[in-house]
Amino acid sequence: MIKAALNRQMRKLIGKKENSVDFQGSIEAITIEGIFQLLYYASLSGKLLLLNPPKEATFYFKEGKLTWGTLHKRQKQIGQRLIESSNITEAQLEECLKIQITNKQKVKLGKILMEKGFLHSNILHDSLKDQVKDAFFDALNWKKGTFAFFSDLSTPGEEIILNERIDHLLLEGIIQIDRNLKN
Repeated sequence: MIKAALNRQMRKLIGKKENSVDFQGSIEAITIEGIFQLLYYASLSGKLLLLNPPKEATFYFKEGKLTWGTLHKRQKQIGQRLIESSNITEAQLEECLKIQITNKQKVKLGKILMEKGFLHSNILHDSLKDQVKDAFFDALNWKKGTFAFFSDLSTPGEEIILNERIDHLLLEGIIQIDRNLKN
């Protein structure tokens, strides 16, 4: 029953216009670390969907390196990150969000912030990179759920934000988890 529900949710995430699944399975059978390492060591390119209701995540890889990733819920939005790091003000964010809504969200918030002169591209890139890493580190804690991998699907409409080796990210993740346990 639960497996059928997970499969329905995975099919919903995948959508009809996507390629067929190259491989899929249970996170309980193959850990998240194992899945990421497989993609890295096999130098695979494509899209990895992770589902651990109510959590969902998507990661993109190019030749085994992580290029983009996001959590579909519970992830701090880029605007909030930029405010918390004092890179923009709440007023600047509100102004740019209004512009984005006017454009029916066809223009990325980061692009609007840069065009208005509120943000430098390096700061945006670093914030997006941190957002991707946070999604990766969050997913490392998942102990159950399902995954599906689709080869040769590139990051949709995004520049390559991250070009990180999985072994380096896993080491960074272990250090971060260890720090959190000590606090």
